[in-house]
Amino acid sequence: MTLQVILLVLAIVMLYFGAEFTLEAAEKIGVFFGMSPLVIGLLIVGFGTSLPEFFVSQLACFRGESPMALGNIVGSNIANLFLIMGLTGLFVPLHIARKEIKIQFYFHIVLTCILGIILFQNRLYWWGTALLVSFFAYYLWSTFSEMRKERHLKNSDATEIEHEIGPVMIMKLIIGFILLYFGGELLVSSGSQIGIMLGVSSYVISAVFVAFGTSFPELVTALMACVKKKNTDLITGNIIGSNIFNVAFVFGSLGFYEIPINKDYTLEMGFLISAAVFLIAVASMKKSFHRLSGLVFFGSYIAIVYQWVAA
Repeated sequence: MTLQVILLVLAIVMLYFGAEFTLEAAEKIGVFFGMSPLVIGLLIVGFGTSLPEFFVSQLACFRGESPMALGNIVGSNIANLFLIMGLTGLFVPLHIARKEIKIQFYFHIVLTCILGIILFQNRLYWWGTALLVSFFAYYLWSTFSEMRKERHLKNSDATEIEHEIGPVMIMKLIIGFILLYFGGELLVSSGSQIGIMLGVSSYVISAVFVAFGTSFPELVTALMACVKKKNTDLITGNIIGSNIFNVAFVFGSLGFYEIPINKDYTLEMGFLISAAVFLIAVASMKKSFHRLSGLVFFGSYIAIVYQWVAA
């Protein structure tokens, strides 16, 4: 047991540094192409922080542990919203009333509803994968269109950044991918073993512990942005972008496997859809997501984890 716990911690550390390296390289590329903080958060950081979920879910399905893959995706989205956004809202106000952010919330609620429809089937069918892939293609097209509108870098800035995204950044990107792969492999194997030893289902292990591990990059990114007083659009974009990538990209990529869906996801989907509606309501009222909202979200995360563990 002790060895498996050590390996689990080591896997989380590998995922953390893997995400850090890929994020640093990806973020510099985003700045180079003139992306706004919101677009960087949605596209670059959102994709980078979803890489742990991608590797863990792929490896879990390859090993025949599909409940762990589903628990990782659903649990990570719940952790992103209720834990990370909740904690962030307790410390800093997230200004979510702008039109660009509200559009992302609409994308988010549509995708959450698609996820709910798919999870209430008895397996991942071809049409579910097609829905996710189609949504992802449209989302990328929309985001890149927004990126083209917001390019603002001067030539002098571009030259400076161009030097920074040379061989060193490419090497960091490669090392980051390697750490993410082996960290994901280790996380799946150690998480499965701990679940067997404790008599806990692989879904609960993945939804609580593995999901926390793969959401760790989002948590660090959000808290560091709070400490450094960065534009809060980066935080919101990171959380919403990561959730969109987790479902549309990560879940959509699992269509190659035979994935049975044997669990009842009513509890999880109730929380996720409620959060999506709540964010749109707050944004429509032109309010900030701050202390009270953060407390509600963080309290909800504690409640759902309790339900998972107690079940």
